Amino acid sequence: MPLEVLVLAVGEAVKGLELGGWPSVFITDAATGRGNVLYHRYDGHYGLITPVR
Repeated sequence: MPLEVLVLAVGEAVKGLELGGWPSVFITDAATGRGNVLYHRYDGHYGLITPVR
């Protein structure tokens, strides 16, 4: 069963992580159309995994 992937700007995804309380989220970056993973880092900041250009 296919899952729907959110299409968001990275800033919007950060807000979603804060509100949702999830440790990470997979999104399609609205600016590039490519998949990214945004996650909470151990130091309280956020990390962003992006595809190789």
